[in-house]
Amino acid sequence: MGTRPLSTRRHLVAAAAATTLGLGCLGGLAAVPAQAKKPAPPPPVSTALPTYPSSVVGVSPQALEKPNESGRTIRSLTLDDGKFYVGYGDYYINGGPTKVSTFDPVTRGFSETGLTAPTEEITTFRRINGKLYAPWTDPTGSGGTNQGFSTNASGTWTNEFKAPAVHVFDVASLTGSDLWMVGSANNVEPGKGGAAAYRSTDGGASWSLVAKDTAGSGSERYYWAAALNGKMYLQAQHMAGAPLRVFDGARWSTHSATPCSTVEARAVEVFAGKILCTNYSLGVVAFDGRNATTVLSKYKGTVLDFDIPGDGYIYALSATGIFRSADGMTWTGVAKTPAEAGSIGVHNGTVYLGQRLTGTILKLDGLNTLAAPATVRVASTRTIQ
Repeated sequence: MGTRPLSTRRHLVAAAAATTLGLGCLGGLAAVPAQAKKPAPPPPVSTALPTYPSSVVGVSPQALEKPNESGRTIRSLTLDDGKFYVGYGDYYINGGPTKVSTFDPVTRGFSETGLTAPTEEITTFRRINGKLYAPWTDPTGSGGTNQGFSTNASGTWTNEFKAPAVHVFDVASLTGSDLWMVGSANNVEPGKGGAAAYRSTDGGASWSLVAKDTAGSGSERYYWAAALNGKMYLQAQHMAGAPLRVFDGARWSTHSATPCSTVEARAVEVFAGKILCTNYSLGVVAFDGRNATTVLSKYKGTVLDFDIPGDGYIYALSATGIFRSADGMTWTGVAKTPAEAGSIGVHNGTVYLGQRLTGTILKLDGLNTLAAPATVRVASTRTIQ
């Protein structure tokens, strides 16, 4: 008999072995199932924020009137009746009074209200009972005279000179019928000055000094006021420990938490039953009246500005990214921040950004926040107190 080629013999042996295994009769050896192919590892999850192009939609002629670059910084964009009220100016380098003006995102036009506020800077606009209030961050008048805020509460914009303050950083309401303004008191006379809060319970006709903090330097400040669950909260800055003062409608007390750093009022908002604010050492902190919780890490960048446009979210702007949250606790990244952006406003899903130094307003192209944009989860909550 002739010899079969090696390749043929291998095929026969393989066939015989397969038959024997199929019958279960190969010398007591059990059948071994073929191993399934291992699945490929999942692709790495990207933590990079989406990047969108931006385009210039306007340059504020009112901001350009300021005599220095810093005074031309767009510090806030507050949406009201379809238009953004534009905060701008310079607290540190005096640049004269500031016109109350608006930007229309549809027509892309700037308009003046006809009122000029006697302050070097309008940092933010606060909405109380459907009306706007612009605190006088750095009044142009004498420190020994009454200062206050600009408002359209009467139906037209007016300047309201209410108390002998040196700075008015924020305006708030505890009951909905009262008004508060906080900042620092008259420091012209010896022994005066320090953090000061004034309250009116008669529609703004008369005002009383209701809280004061001083360590003797006269530079102490209340930079913000926030009402939560029937209590008014003020944090005394430039004081040892930055104590958090609490007014329950009848008495004052001091809370053990110190949620916020020395930040402008635009970096403090009440949302979803929490005071949200910037803490330089931690990030964004949520305070519910009992505990202070870090909800957005400082490594995402210091938050400069918040916006609550009425779409169910609060938006936060840092130098690195734009983030949003529906509950104040869980945050997602929406987009990477363009260079020099310093303030944020959202209108019909479009993100608008005020730039530093140039009076310029940008918009992010290709992003509509109402269409559930691709987001990156960035939350890492941690209760600190």
